[in-house]
Amino acid sequence: MDQASADEAAKIIISLYRGTAAAPLKGFPESCKPTSFFDVQKILDGLAHGLGRPVQGWKLYFPFKAGQPNLIAPIFNLLQSGAHITREMSRIRIWEPEIVFRAKKDLPPRERPYTYEEVAQATEAVPAIEFLAFRFDVNDMQEFAARPFEAYADNTLSGGFVIGKPYPEWQSLDFSKLRIVSKQGDETVGDIRGGHPVVDPFILVFVGANAARERQGIRAGQILATLSPSALLTARPNAAISAHFEGFGDVAAVFDY
Repeated sequence: MDQASADEAAKIIISLYRGTAAAPLKGFPESCKPTSFFDVQKILDGLAHGLGRPVQGWKLYFPFKAGQPNLIAPIFNLLQSGAHITREMSRIRIWEPEIVFRAKKDLPPRERPYTYEEVAQATEAVPAIEFLAFRFDVNDMQEFAARPFEAYADNTLSGGFVIGKPYPEWQSLDFSKLRIVSKQGDETVGDIRGGHPVVDPFILVFVGANAARERQGIRAGQILATLSPSALLTARPNAAISAHFEGFGDVAAVFDY
C-alpha cells in the first residue's frame, strides 16, 4: 500500500468517526483495502494525525508472528470509572477487563532505546475496561473474520477505555496469579486468574514504549493498553458492568443504550 492509498483509507475511517460518510460502509473500497499489518499501521498513523481529537493513549497490539510489525493504535475515548458509555462511542456492547499502564511523565522520541527500568519508573498500572466499537456497518465480529486487516484498520475495533485508580506499587504484583471477576449488575460473567497472553502485561508496555520512541513518543497522562486476559463479554441493554482486580483495584461503567 502506497501512502496515497493509506491516506485515502484513513480519511474513510475519519469520516466514519465524524459521521460524515456519504453512506453506510461495509468495508474499504479495493483502491485502499489493507492487505498486511504494514498497511494497517500506515492507516492508523493517518487516523491519529487526521481526526483532530486528542490522543488519550495508545493500544499496543502484537501479532506474535515473525516478520510482522507491532501495531500502535490511538485511543480517543478515555473515561473514568463510573462513566456512561454512549451509543455515539460504540453501538455495540462488547467489553473486556484489561490491565493498562499510564505514563507519569513524557517518554519523548529519541534515538537511544529506553531501558526496562526507565519505562517502569515512568508508568503506573491501572485497572480498566475496554469497550469495542465498529465504525463500519457490520453487525458482529464474524463479519470481519475473512478480512482481519480491515478490522485492525478500523482502529483495532476499539471504542475506548474506562479506567480506575492507578496502582503505583504494581511491580509487587504477580500478574500471572491476579484474579479478575467481571460482573453485569450482580451477575458474575467472568472469573479468571492470570491468563494474560504474555503473562506479564508490562512486557508489552516496554516494547511499545520503544516502538513509540521511533514515532510520536508518549506523553504524561496517556495510557498504554496491553491486550486483555479475558474473553470478550457482551452486555445486556443499559447494563451496569464492573471488573474487580483482586488486590489491585476496581473499575465500573454503564451502557446508556
